[in-house]
Amino acid sequence: MSLTPTATIAAIATPPGRGSIGVIRLSGDEALNVTQRLLAKPVEFTPNHTTFHRVYAPDTSELLDETLITYFKAPHSFTGEDVIEIACHGAPVVLAEVLRLLKSFGVEFAQPGEFSMRAFLNRRLDLAQAEAINDLINAQTGYQSRIAARQLRGELSQQLQPLKQELTDLIVYFESSVEFVEDDLAALDLQRFNQRIDGLIEKLERMRASFRLGRIIRSGIKLAIIGRPNVGKSSLFNALLGTDRAIVTEVAGTTRDMLSESFSLNGIPVHLMDTAGIRSTEDVVERIGVARSKTAIAEADFVLGVCSVDSPLTDEDQALFTEAPAHLFALNKSDLAHEWPASDLDWLRACAPVQHVSAQTGDGLEALRQMIYQQLLSHSPASIEDALITNERHYDAIERTLAALHQAQVALAAGFTEEIALNGLHKALRALGEITGETLLADILNQIFSKFCIGK
Repeated sequence: MSLTPTATIAAIATPPGRGSIGVIRLSGDEALNVTQRLLAKPVEFTPNHTTFHRVYAPDTSELLDETLITYFKAPHSFTGEDVIEIACHGAPVVLAEVLRLLKSFGVEFAQPGEFSMRAFLNRRLDLAQAEAINDLINAQTGYQSRIAARQLRGELSQQLQPLKQELTDLIVYFESSVEFVEDDLAALDLQRFNQRIDGLIEKLERMRASFRLGRIIRSGIKLAIIGRPNVGKSSLFNALLGTDRAIVTEVAGTTRDMLSESFSLNGIPVHLMDTAGIRSTEDVVERIGVARSKTAIAEADFVLGVCSVDSPLTDEDQALFTEAPAHLFALNKSDLAHEWPASDLDWLRACAPVQHVSAQTGDGLEALRQMIYQQLLSHSPASIEDALITNERHYDAIERTLAALHQAQVALAAGFTEEIALNGLHKALRALGEITGETLLADILNQIFSKFCIGK
């Protein structure tokens, strides 16, 4: 996509398939003119108003559809250009025919993310807000949509603005120092400089630390259920999902391969993996399943260890949970009239918290869910209500900003000239500017927007 767009573009802005309504969006200088060519006679469109119109094929004068057309006049539109939205009936053949006609009028088909990119280039939103559009479209849970909506409102950008201003003020101060080299920096000025940098570092480190929670909310987690055969892993897997996805029998080793399904835990997407029971076996198929289970455990963000009250802890259990430490234990089959040895329970509790649960009756299941949820949130200093870093690109930019600030401090402490410290400050400001898009190259922008859907 060009960083200096000139063509008028069009795309279907509603999901593929049949529906009651399908919307075609146009943006560019010729949007209004080409729309007029679809109508039987010229129309005076009023900005920000929707009006009823019949759309005709100019070559045959044949009625294509009855539509609602909305006009957004530049610069007060999503893209900052003239924008037309044509709401047709949602038959794919109708939408395709209207697009074909627009193409014949010289309109170009929009690339993925091209509308959002034009909005960014025309300063209708910054890059962090543009990325939030994609996150909002792809949201699968309420938490994800709320976080993305807050980013779209500019919450992260607003939090970054005073930090960028503080960096700019420090750069101006040092630029002046370099310009007037005969005026050496006083010791008090250096002390004040370090205090201001320390304040910036503290705020940025809090933002960086929020990425753990932000990544979990944006991308979800992989949760592996592990344990030896016949402790009820598949039953617990089904119970957490609320559906009979895994086959459950009394035969040990029924699950011979890894199963996976997704569900939402208080708004956090969870990719749940039911692993094959891990044990020594001569069965070739089961051995392959055990190997796949170990791979899944290594890739998991959270490990739920499962034991059963009708079977004491074995050396095999201890070896497994030592090799693959669990974040939480579910002591399953609590509905059975069995007492688990206190020494076994003590061994588990020394490794991780334990929750008694019955996959059969559902007893303790909600408590288990909440324990998983609390553990996911417990290692992050941020909360759901904070401005979270959810994007890997933003996290990387903050990492480089912090490294550059530390570089500036070290340079001055070591007695280097102000130019060295100034170089670190400029690097920090450029890195921070990448988040909102002030300092990004064209190819990186194209990579970001190419991940968007067509029509947005």
